[in-house]
Amino acid sequence: MKKSKYLLILSFLFLFSGCAISEGPREKLVQTSFNFNEGLRWGRYNDVMPVVDAGTLDSFTKMHKEWGSIVKISNAETLQTVYDEKTKKAKLTIKYTWYRSNEMVVYDTVTLQNWEYIDGHWKMMAEEHISGEAF
Repeated sequence: MKKSKYLLILSFLFLFSGCAISEGPREKLVQTSFNFNEGLRWGRYNDVMPVVDAGTLDSFTKMHKEWGSIVKISNAETLQTVYDEKTKKAKLTIKYTWYRSNEMVVYDTVTLQNWEYIDGHWKMMAEEHISGEAF
């Protein structure tokens, strides 16, 4: 009986030990940026728009205005992440493979996304075209 009580307590501690481990900013960046770029890819703007900084919203909307209608994204890949631990800022190089539904020609475009960790959440502050065909 005493042995089963200890086993039960150990099982309980093991099951709930993950709750005590919190995600740090770097881990949150990986998850947030993945959800953001996959949201862009699949047109899930409920996942995308809350992450875009309010000051960037107009330029972001213009850059992505044809996505989902004419522009179809077949892949979004993070090529590089440069993370600054001290400032809690990051630069992500993203490669999009895409096509226009009226052309059926495949393009690759690389963008640079600037991210900042603000009040416990990552925000996409700016995105700029680096190389390849513009959207």
